[in-house]
Amino acid sequence: MKTRALAMAGLILCAAARGGLCANEAGTGAAAFLNLPVDARGAAMGGAVAGSPRGGMALFQNPAGLGAGPGSVAFSHSLLAEDISYDVLAAAAPLRFGGALGVGVQYLQYGSLASLDNTGLAAGTISPRDGAAALGYGLALMKDVYLGASGKYINSKITGSASALALDAGLLIGGEELSVGLAAQNLGRPMKFRDEGAPLPANYRAGVCAHYSETLQWSVDVNFPKAGRAWIGAGAEYALARGQAWSLLARAGYNTAALDTRRVNGLSAGFGLARKGIALDYAFRTMGLLGATHHFGLTYGLGK
Repeated sequence: MKTRALAMAGLILCAAARGGLCANEAGTGAAAFLNLPVDARGAAMGGAVAGSPRGGMALFQNPAGLGAGPGSVAFSHSLLAEDISYDVLAAAAPLRFGGALGVGVQYLQYGSLASLDNTGLAAGTISPRDGAAALGYGLALMKDVYLGASGKYINSKITGSASALALDAGLLIGGEELSVGLAAQNLGRPMKFRDEGAPLPANYRAGVCAHYSETLQWSVDVNFPKAGRAWIGAGAEYALARGQAWSLLARAGYNTAALDTRRVNGLSAGFGLARKGIALDYAFRTMGLLGATHHFGLTYGLGK
């Protein structure tokens, strides 16, 4: 049982991106966990993924990437602080009549926390958690132009619970050398906790991904939260080794989203190992006074 876990989770979510819990002065935003990176690759590259959404995780990054392929089943597990963990499972599968279907879930758990009554005495424990389930579809409008959208059901629980519906939509343009992505995320009505409404962390983002060479690519995203200041994420991926057996990829990135500017903050790095449609990924991100978060990923490809 960690009595500081909820406070630390708030700081982590605030540092994830400007929006959500940190979106307004009253601090009444909801579902800030939706700002967290959903996979290790994106975490390592500073969150710059709008122009290069991949497989099943494209459902949460830019749903237009579902139609661009390839299909995959992907799982990500993140260790944030103390007992706080974040899990994401997503899949994208091409359909016979065209396009691709994406399904996925997100789940953030805070562990067991001590509960106090209004007199300050112990009143047992609580287990807060946040979760979302999403269903999306992406298709090719024409050569190298893709469009996608997804719907989410979001639920949060502390002592009581609240839920909301949200919409994501995206556009992806480009080919093998350069791609541009546009996405609108978490659009929906406020989540109501009893009689008070808490706005969702709506965000608009634009991203570019360029293949500098056969071994190097870089990405840049600009984010415009509906409530909060704009922030930039940038990252690069370099193939240290490519072969028929295993390929080794190195990644690094930086973003300006974090509120805590003390100590090392905003830097990220990681690596990936891939072989015949199977990929293993790891990333860490610096979080200032909160230290580092660790992200692990496993992806299984469903096609070429």
